[in-house]
Amino acid sequence: MKNVVWWAGVKTSEFNDKYGGHDWIEISKKSWQYWCKQNDVEFVAFEEPIEKDVRRFRINWQKSIFVFDELERRNIDYDQICLVDASSIIKWDAPNFFNLTDHQFCAVKETDNMNWMLASIKGYEPFFGYKLDPIKYFSSGFLVFNKLHRELFMSFKQLYYDNVDTFVKLQDEIVRKGTEQTPLNYLAQIQGVDVKFLSPAWKLTHINRKEMFQHNWQLQEDARPFFEKYGYIWFFTGINKENRSHIMSQAWERYKTFYSDDHVLNKIKNKHIAKYTTSHKFKQDILYFFSAEKYKQMNVLELGACRGDTTRILAECFNHVYSYELDNTNIADARNITSDCDNVTLTCADVYDKDFDLPDVEIHVAFIDAGHTADHIKYDIERIKRKYGDVIMIFDDYGQPDRALYNEINQLAVDRYIGENAGFVTANGIKFVTSEGVICNMK
Repeated sequence: MKNVVWWAGVKTSEFNDKYGGHDWIEISKKSWQYWCKQNDVEFVAFEEPIEKDVRRFRINWQKSIFVFDELERRNIDYDQICLVDASSIIKWDAPNFFNLTDHQFCAVKETDNMNWMLASIKGYEPFFGYKLDPIKYFSSGFLVFNKLHRELFMSFKQLYYDNVDTFVKLQDEIVRKGTEQTPLNYLAQIQGVDVKFLSPAWKLTHINRKEMFQHNWQLQEDARPFFEKYGYIWFFTGINKENRSHIMSQAWERYKTFYSDDHVLNKIKNKHIAKYTTSHKFKQDILYFFSAEKYKQMNVLELGACRGDTTRILAECFNHVYSYELDNTNIADARNITSDCDNVTLTCADVYDKDFDLPDVEIHVAFIDAGHTADHIKYDIERIKRKYGDVIMIFDDYGQPDRALYNEINQLAVDRYIGENAGFVTANGIKFVTSEGVICNMK
């Protein structure tokens, strides 16, 4: 049984003008299809309404009350279900959130518009006759649940059919604060559903109001916008609805290459599935920080190619990569991975052998990832400085819990923290205590 993404992307002519067209729906769909493929998740699109009268049966209601009916009608077996709105784009390298659920009902707390939330709760209170706890109030735009929660959604469906005219009047004339979200919160609390709350990164909303389309201009180090750096699922809500297609199109144009199988990041392995390599974010940061044209004129030394995944990234950034690796099998893999590059020299060698010499070429950048003890790092730093001067140095495993590399590296000028942050767990169970890697001596 696979996990399933139940993606609600119904295009309705009745609301076309309100949303400035439907281009945003197709953008969302492409992002979710890509993510599902990468994570072996079944993508199931809800694109045709079950009830044709979408003014009485708004799509937000239909996505919730028909989810189990539709999966069963389509003969789709499943383990867990993610229900998500088409107003979202999932980041290309977002982790698999199904691994975070503990098979509980999961959601993100609604905290972006407390006045709206409290008014909605108060407005529906007379209907339900129940005092809802606002601390437990969740957004319905991103939910993860499983077969244990079928009864909640089936009873929600029955509740709506039994009171459809009342609900339409409440949402259109009396409460006027949302559609199914607050009623679902009421029913979940009344039925005693335990909710596991996930990080707000899984439902990043009101991006413009939080100024997350911007970056930290004061440091002048990283011009990537905050929403890219800190959000996994970007919801384009809390903005003028008629501008949604325009804004989502801008985001897609900026990031669409990451959703292509041809992108270099999608051709190589990363640390969450392969313990021997650097993370996806580490490689992405290398690509970003060394994207300027000046680096295309520089040579890089790599001590410790392993199987060549990071070597392939370095080849994108620099004029030539001089790479060394001890293991013959790894060298063969690295040559295969870099076979489409004409600027990589791979050499099988023990870089700590007494007869090993660093190459007699001009080196501007060094990626040090061979020995993983404090003595190894100290030795590598000293010999590289002796031969090449104060070159830019890149280090992996800075965040290892034993801090062996941390203390030696910190004697240099640490200019950029790269890769995964503290708390990231590698494929072999190592948990970082600080940033995965660093760049030092960056000019």
